[in-house]
Order: sequence, then structure tokens, then C-alpha cells
Amino acid sequence: MAGFDFEQFDHFQILNVARGASINEIKKAFRQEIAIYHPDRFMRASDEEKSYARARSQRINEAFRVLRDDQLRENYNMTMPGGGIGRNSMPVPTGPLTQRDHQGELYETALAHINAGRLIQAVAVLRRLQQLNPFYRDVASLLSSTESAINARQLTMPYESIRRTSWLTVSIVAIVLVTVALVWVFGTFASSATPEATATIIEATPTVQVTRTPRITSTPESMEVTPTPDPSILFEDNFTMVNWAEAQGPTWSTAYDGKRFHLVAAQGGDAAWSYRPIAQSDVVMTVTLQVTKGSGGVIVRYRDETDFVAIVIEPESQTYRIVRREGTTFRELSTGTADSLKRGEAVENELTVTVVGTSVSLAINGVTTDPVTVEGISDSARIGMIAIPTTSDADVFVDQITIRIP
Repeated sequence: MAGFDFEQFDHFQILNVARGASINEIKKAFRQEIAIYHPDRFMRASDEEKSYARARSQRINEAFRVLRDDQLRENYNMTMPGGGIGRNSMPVPTGPLTQRDHQGELYETALAHINAGRLIQAVAVLRRLQQLNPFYRDVASLLSSTESAINARQLTMPYESIRRTSWLTVSIVAIVLVTVALVWVFGTFASSATPEATATIIEATPTVQVTRTPRITSTPESMEVTPTPDPSILFEDNFTMVNWAEAQGPTWSTAYDGKRFHLVAAQGGDAAWSYRPIAQSDVVMTVTLQVTKGSGGVIVRYRDETDFVAIVIEPESQTYRIVRREGTTFRELSTGTADSLKRGEAVENELTVTVVGTSVSLAINGVTTDPVTVEGISDSARIGMIAIPTTSDADVFVDQITIRIP
């Protein structure tokens, strides 16, 4: 399996689930991944693609075998760095502040796969790039067209399969016809050889109509009742699934840690953040977070790495700040103290940030502060999480985030 782009993935990464994923989430992820990479889909593909699909499907099956069994999963977690805490991953250095253009490299790698006809490898790379940056160049349309090409290629059943199926059908029909003919011949011979006897009249019994029971469509092992969604919620995440990019820079990192998202930034270095697109720019964000060091909070109206607004808290000093990223530095727009901020490394605080037009307002554990007007704020519909070092490192855990329509 040497040389494949997934050979460094752990079981959780190969299924694209978080370390704290439930068994139902693991089953769902397994079905999604095996449907993409099952070797039967690549019967008419190149030898290289067949080898890739076969190797990846084996890894997917092995990951599912281990993670669906509680004991095997616990044993596997203990073999990973940290004794089951954190992810055994090779973080993809695609954060906004890294010098290496990793997104560009992924894009060029995908193009090379497409030009060489390695469509399955191209899809795997494009999916990874889209997760990191869904707006990078034409990644969305390129991924869609490549997947369509794969599906179109697999729609035609191989001629050999058709020939085998047809031959089997003809054989069965022939056997049935021969059997019927033999029964008729022997039945006729037996009736002609039987001595004439007194005829017995037997009233014919109407033939009973037998209705064939239709084949029952298989259903999932467990049926989960999905509650009626709240139409005001645009996005909700309790960090049981991987919805945010994990990355690492020289002085910072972002990664899943169990059922939380962990952001770390070293003192004297730059901030650590992760962002994602949403449906609209005017929103109400509610986030539950634990700031053990430095300051941390949320990002609103993320345009790019040089232009966004962040609202952060520093529980130790019971202060909050609204800052704007300008180039490589942060400019303070507003600051204040809040007695409602809970102190302590293991204490969680809830922030509710409302962004409408150029107005930004903040509520800390239910206590509202004065709104701030941010002139020239970007209208970008992207939000995120951030950790900013102060006089110490920044160490922030995010447990829950909900985005609503104002």
C-alpha cells in the first residue's frame, strides 16, 4: 500500500469521523466511504485505480471492524499517541499563515491525477481540498465533474457480466423446459399403460391463486427519530463529526480532541483559528468554550487571513475584546470588563454574538454588553473559532456552537 495518499490515516481518519463518534455515526460513515471506494465500481477502471480502490476499501473495512467493537476500539485507542487522547493524525499544514501553499499543491496534484485518468485519486484529493477551503479556485465544480465522470464510467455493466448473466438465465430456462417435457412424456406413457378401470368422477377444485410475497427492502439496524429541525438554525455543531479543518503551523495548531475542538497558539506567535462558510452573513452565534490560557472566542465575517473580526474573552482578567485582523496584526475596536465571566481553567463560558450589518453585540453568560459598530466590515458569510496568545500561550476548547438567523 506504499505510495497511497491514505497510508498515514488512522482508523478514524479513513472513515472521516471524530474520535468520539458514536456507533451509528461510524456505521453511517462506513456506508458512505465503502460506497465510494468499493472495487466493484472500478471493474472497467485502470489497473492503478483498481489497486487504489482495493487497498482503500480494505482499510475502510478494517477500520469499521475495529471501531464498531467497543473492546477492539478501546484497545486501538490505547495504541495511539496520548493513550486515546487526541488524534493519531498527520495534520495537514493548510492553515492561513503557513508559508507553504499546500492548497495549491493539492490542486495541482488533483489536476495531475485527472490528466492521467486516475479519477478516483483525483476525487480523494479534491475532497480533502474542499474540506480545507471550499472556495479555492474551481474546486467545487472540478470535484463535481470528476465524480460525474466516474459515475458515467460505472453506469455501463461490463460485457462479461452481461454475458454471464444471460447465459445463466438461458440455462435455467432450458432446464425448466426440459423438466416439463420429461414430466409430460412420462405422464402420457403411464396413462396409456394403465388398464381401463371404472371411471371415477372427481369434481375439480379451483386452483388457488398464490400471491408472491415481495422481497422486503433491508432497513438500518437502528431507526433514529429525527426531530423537526428548527428553521431558525443555520448550523449546529457539538463536535461529534469532523466539520472543521485540522491544521498546524510553526506556533499554532487546530485539532479535534475527543468531543471538543482544540486551538493552541504559542506566546509570541500568531493566533490559531479555523473557519467555515454558512448560508448568510447576518447571524446570531452561540458558543460554549473553555479558555484555559490566553484569550479565545469566535470569528465573524471572515473575508481572508488578513481581514476579519473576532470577539474574544480572557476569563482570568474578566475582560473581553472586539478586534479586527488587519494584515498580520490585530487592531482593538472595543474592550471592557464583565463580571459575568467565570474564572478558572476548567470553567466554561457561553458567548452569544449578534452580527447585523456593521453592528456587533456580545452577551457573556446571558449578560449583554454595549454593541459596537465596525465600519467597512466584510459581508462574507464565513464564521470561525480563534485562540489569541496574550502574555501567555493561548489554549482554547470549544464544546458547542450554534448559528441562528437574527
